[in-house]
Amino acid sequence: MGLAANRPPGRADGSFKRRAMSPPTPPPAVRSHRIALTLGNRLGPAAAVFAGGLFGSAARTGIGYWSPTSPGGFPFAILATNLVGSLLLGFYLARREQGVSARWSLQFWGIGMLGSFTTFSAFSLDVVHLVQDQRTLTAVLYVFASLVGGLGLALVGERTGMVLR
Repeated sequence: MGLAANRPPGRADGSFKRRAMSPPTPPPAVRSHRIALTLGNRLGPAAAVFAGGLFGSAARTGIGYWSPTSPGGFPFAILATNLVGSLLLGFYLARREQGVSARWSLQFWGIGMLGSFTTFSAFSLDVVHLVQDQRTLTAVLYVFASLVGGLGLALVGERTGMVLR
């Protein structure tokens, strides 16, 4: 029989056609890991917003609980919460611009935590109640303190975050 008998079956001229091989199927553990990574990349930002929102809203609720506003009283707790939130958001965003942040930190800190900690809706409702109670001057002062104080403290937070290395 000679050499031809030892060759695998091929073409008549002795050449072989290579078949395209698909990559091997990964084991189940690797497949599930890939699925988890895909879901994590898709759900991770939402989960970060959810977790941050949980902490931010709990902190705001705690401040409101420990420092309630009496009916007709000045809403110091909401003012303080919004001012501190403005300061922290300015600081965080400045640090983030310098590259000091982890994956999904904007979703957790900026959107979730500080977004739910500060509360424009409660601020707006407080202004409406002050106007309805015919405390227009107090409402104007509250709006002024919130806007000017919030913008000023956001700037202070941003400058502080830029100075720290």
